Amino acid sequence: MLPQRCVFHARTAANAAADSVLPLSDLATSDPAAYERALAKYDDTPERRRLRDTWIPLLEARWTEAVFLTPIHPHAIWRAWRDIAGTELPSQEFWAIPIDDVHRPVLFERRLSTTGEPIDPREVEAVDPQTFTTAQETTPRSADWIAHLAEKGRRGAWFHGTPHVLTRRPVPVGSAQIIDWQHP
Repeated sequence: MLPQRCVFHARTAANAAADSVLPLSDLATSDPAAYERALAKYDDTPERRRLRDTWIPLLEARWTEAVFLTPIHPHAIWRAWRDIAGTELPSQEFWAIPIDDVHRPVLFERRLSTTGEPIDPREVEAVDPQTFTTAQETTPRSADWIAHLAEKGRRGAWFHGTPHVLTRRPVPVGSAQIIDWQHP
């Protein structure tokens, strides 16, 4: 596996035994309790409640019907928190998933719309797995967000202001490598 051709998804106690990463909507039948817990995270603001039903152009799916992966190596996010906020985040595992294992991936980067608004089609583009390269640095928007939170003494939204690779199908993790974001 070439680490520069991977996308990443957090590996937690709740999903560590999974053989694939599923869209949230798939959990409604396979694990209703997990579905309800995951859906509840969208209840904090009206914008986030609308996000659940947001249509993703090109993917042709609603927000909850997509698997969200990051094209940015998680160590870049960890390093940005350390360098910008002076905070070394605790250990967190991720699956490093070969881009070739992601069915018909698209890249979504919110630049024109805001949370809860319809996504502008110009914010979504097909990913060519043959030319895909993992990003080794976070985005300027993410760095600004981290600085903003640090000024307020807060943490959260690790991947705010970053692009996401999305797919409609479950993403197998059998050939994924498990990494910790504390390590490059």
